[in-house]
Amino acid sequence: MTAYLIKRIFYFAAVLAVATGTIWVYQYWWEQNALESPDVVSAVPYTYIERIPVKGVLIWEETVLVSRWDGNLSYPEPGTRRVARGETVAVIGSSSGKMAVRSESVGYFVPGLDGAEGEWRYSFHWPGMAPLPASPAFAEFSSGVFVRRGDPVGKLISQPQELRCVLYADVTPALQKDIQTGFVRVKTEAHGWPGRAAVRASRFLGTKMKLYLTLPFFSLENVKSREIALFLETGEHVGVAVPESSVRYREGKLGVFQVEGNIVKFKEIEGLPVEGHRFFVQKGLQSGNIVVLNAERAKEGKIRLW
Repeated sequence: MTAYLIKRIFYFAAVLAVATGTIWVYQYWWEQNALESPDVVSAVPYTYIERIPVKGVLIWEETVLVSRWDGNLSYPEPGTRRVARGETVAVIGSSSGKMAVRSESVGYFVPGLDGAEGEWRYSFHWPGMAPLPASPAFAEFSSGVFVRRGDPVGKLISQPQELRCVLYADVTPALQKDIQTGFVRVKTEAHGWPGRAAVRASRFLGTKMKLYLTLPFFSLENVKSREIALFLETGEHVGVAVPESSVRYREGKLGVFQVEGNIVKFKEIEGLPVEGHRFFVQKGLQSGNIVVLNAERAKEGKIRLW
């Protein structure tokens, strides 16, 4: 090995050592700076409302409409729709000509059946605490098929009528209190506006409750399935919210690193995660309190805010 080659090896080794040392020093400086000058946020006012997702079965009164003639079936308009009393809902092309099947009342006409007509009743769903059955599959009738006298052409769900629902929900103190008043708040979308559903009956079993409700709505969309997904809203808890990243467990305690002046202290809190990657704090913080944004990298002691 020549002297020149040895010098080159030492040169590149020195450059590598300097580069490695520079990176280590910068990383150490950055970590110390992050600890001594952390990003901070303020706790903001927040009202938490318990939102309980549930699934229930719908109950309504319905009448199966049948043909009084043999012939080919057709519909003036396709799909489920709202109809007036006396309106033609189906036409039978019989040997005597076109015969109209008319609605007996105002309501929703459904051109098909699911097989549960006449059986899907309160008396079938309410007794006991067995799981609720799945809604049977709906079979829509097609125009052009041949039907005989007495064959169904669809069903009519008269309006107005109350839409009833049987469901199971997790027991909470706030929900129990609402049930005692005779009403619970329900909605079909997480961010929708809730309506008041009357409690017709209730039954408790351990951590579950069974409810029989009158829903505050009955739209055309509700008759397409006998199942429904709802949210029960109950209770209002006032507190503050901080980013989830500001909260951590330390020695078995849930808390944040609160900033008071230029001092950081671990502060125990009570609360729970909520939507939007936030954490609802019911006890331990007040609106305007300053906390470290990244609790996993925080430590107690003095800091520089500016």
